[in-house]
Amino acid sequence: MFNSKKINIHFDSKAETYQKRSHSFPWSIIRKKESDTILSVMGNIKNKTILDVGCGSGYYSKLLIKKNAKKVYAIDRSNKMLKKIREKNIIKVNQNVENFNINNTFEKVVCAGILEFVNSVEKVLKNIKKHSKNNCILVILCPTDNFLAKLYKIYHACNGIKINLFETNKIKKVINNSGWQIKKIKKVFFSNIIVAIPKK
Repeated sequence: MFNSKKINIHFDSKAETYQKRSHSFPWSIIRKKESDTILSVMGNIKNKTILDVGCGSGYYSKLLIKKNAKKVYAIDRSNKMLKKIREKNIIKVNQNVENFNINNTFEKVVCAGILEFVNSVEKVLKNIKKHSKNNCILVILCPTDNFLAKLYKIYHACNGIKINLFETNKIKKVINNSGWQIKKIKKVFFSNIIVAIPKK
């Protein structure tokens, strides 16, 4: 079991500089490639209301608004991270990604960089499905089990945080068991970007 309290404390402590670090070397290169790929597989987002699960300080929420999304629901358990989001078209939701509950459904969902920190990936994905329309496109970003990802894991271990890495076959199985059908997988640096749609 992950120590949720420790994870909360860690990300609360990073909130002040988290967005700035995302735009500094070498993370800026990684983030740029990841975000370009995510935008390309999401399809048309113009005037769409989008769900951002595990939004942190709003990197993807802000990018989606910049790219003409109508509105973004940004969910995160760190209130300090959410306070870094000030855009008026982003609705901040301070809830846990495993059991959040909002009165809306979505046809576009991004879940980037959160699954490695949760106790139950299946629970998160099933909860996202409850908030998804039948034609929903879910885009997942999660670290694979490779050399670069192991360095990422060591980085968090140095901060007292345990994370999951995901072998491609295993994450495919979890996604499938959670009521989703995988349409596409792209590899970017140490992560998989997975596109899925709800099973009928």
